[in-house]
Amino acid sequence: MLVPVTALLRRFRGEPGRAKDVAALRARFKDAARAPARDEARALAQELRELRPKVLEAFAGARACGGCARGRPLPHGKWDGGFCCGGATAGVFDDDEVAALALGGTRPRDLHHRPRTPDEPQAGCAFRGPQGCTLPAVDRPNLCVRFACRELETELRASGDWERVRALTKQLETAFARFTRASRA
Repeated sequence: MLVPVTALLRRFRGEPGRAKDVAALRARFKDAARAPARDEARALAQELRELRPKVLEAFAGARACGGCARGRPLPHGKWDGGFCCGGATAGVFDDDEVAALALGGTRPRDLHHRPRTPDEPQAGCAFRGPQGCTLPAVDRPNLCVRFACRELETELRASGDWERVRALTKQLETAFARFTRASRA
C-alpha cells in the first residue's frame, strides 16, 4: 500500500494544529460528560441546546458575515467571512461552554471538521472552514451563536431585525449565565 507523502510528513512532524485542537477538545468533553452535575444545570444545558439553532436562524441571510474578514491579517483573513471565528479553539470552547455543550448532549465524536480535510491549513478555530463553521448550531458554543459584531448589528438595525435578534441573543446569554451559576454551585 502506498501512503501519500503528505500523510507521511504529517505523521513524522506530528498532528497538524486542527487535529491537536480537536483531540484536546474531545478529551475535555469526555471529562465534562463524566463530571457530576445538578439537575438544574442539566435542564439549562438542554434549554441552551434548543435555543442555539433558533438564535442562529435569526441571523440567517445576513450579508455582513460573508466578507468581514476580507483583507485582514492571518488567521482572520484566511477566508472572506467569519473574522470573529479567527480566534483560538480553546478560547471559544472555555470550561463553561464545554460543560454546557457536554451536558446538553454534544459528544466528543460530534466534534469534527466537515468535510474532513486534514491538509487544509487551520485559520483560527479548528471548526472554521472556507464556508464558515462546520459544526451544527446545537454543537457550537453559545458565544459563537449569539455574537454580533458592529457591522452585523448595523445591518440588522437597517433591516429592522435587530430588536428581534437581540431579544433571542439576550435570551441565550441569560440562560447561559444561569447555567454557569447552576453548574458552579
